[in-house]
Amino acid sequence: MKICVDLRTAGNGPHGIGRYGAELVRALEALVPPGRLDVLTGGAGAGAGREGLGSGNVSPVRCPPRPYGLLEQLLVPRAVARLGPDIYHCPTYACPLFVPAPTVMTIHDLLPLEYPRDFSPGLRLYHKRLVRWAAKRARRIIAVSSYTASRVRRRFSLPAGKVRVIPEGGDHVRRFRVSSRDEQRYRELGAGGLDYFLTVSNPRPHKNVLFSVRCFLASERLRERKARYILVGRQHPAVHRCVEAGDRDGRVLFAGEVSDGLLRLLYEGAVAVLCPSRGEGFCLPAAEAMQFGLPVLAADDGALPEVVGAAGRLLSLDDQRGWREAMEQIQAARQVGEWDPSPVLERAGRFSWARAAEETMALYEEVCRGEGQRPKAKGPRRGERGC
Repeated sequence: MKICVDLRTAGNGPHGIGRYGAELVRALEALVPPGRLDVLTGGAGAGAGREGLGSGNVSPVRCPPRPYGLLEQLLVPRAVARLGPDIYHCPTYACPLFVPAPTVMTIHDLLPLEYPRDFSPGLRLYHKRLVRWAAKRARRIIAVSSYTASRVRRRFSLPAGKVRVIPEGGDHVRRFRVSSRDEQRYRELGAGGLDYFLTVSNPRPHKNVLFSVRCFLASERLRERKARYILVGRQHPAVHRCVEAGDRDGRVLFAGEVSDGLLRLLYEGAVAVLCPSRGEGFCLPAAEAMQFGLPVLAADDGALPEVVGAAGRLLSLDDQRGWREAMEQIQAARQVGEWDPSPVLERAGRFSWARAAEETMALYEEVCRGEGQRPKAKGPRRGERGC
């Protein structure tokens, strides 16, 4: 079986959906014979794609069309036709409609349709039309949670058997190497020796970081105990305005975009990770935090109850007081050594990229068995690579 995975959305140090694609390919390398796994890379080029994916069994193919654009509908199918795979897997929404190979598509969430004000009109239209059509044309849909699977089936009117739940991994974070520069940046943030909460997010309003910042700043006990709150990733302007107006002690720290090594250091030193998002399709930071046995305070919303389960603390987004008290309690417990990470580490073991790759390979084989004698696209001619 020859496989083509579309990694045009995975850049350097990816998080979220980009991380999913890159880590899945790394895990697939251990299961696929050399020369049977092609990867479409973006503008970074084939060399960067090979270097970032580990063992060298992957064959990177440069395919620069921008995701979510018109050119991908034309050039990606042409590249796939030249490669002649048995399976084309698009690990994101950017799935061309007319790929000349059986298609597997991963859908992480339907946020542009469920929180339309958070996204541009163009992206909403793309989901409403192209993602819907691509999902109907695909042989199988991978959903990263049961929550997402139910939304996809209902929104796109798909039969239950077409959508398969395969959760993401989280154990990649333990592979991250910490450099001296990461350690220096960690010290510059002033994180060493502090009790700090951590949130890893982006500026989308559904991430709801403004809510958790307000809860943190409203706690006099956390102020008295000199607790800090570190925000990783770009943040919505409303978060910056809230901090400027209400953080007289400088207790909320903006780390911005961070390297993998610095992200690991921040997880290792945190008191707890806060995940106040609405409508998450999976929430990778929650799975990453649990790899270190960290307490996770999460919204009782979206896929977070499914990911965190009884190993974390699920809280209503209508209960600001409950969030504030939960932060105070977990900091106090950790200061006196009363936190037991064992249940969290046990649950973290469920989120393995090796398991995700094995289940994905089984799905590929299922699709191939169902193909019968359908003719495949012609393979590439000698020396023909890329778009």
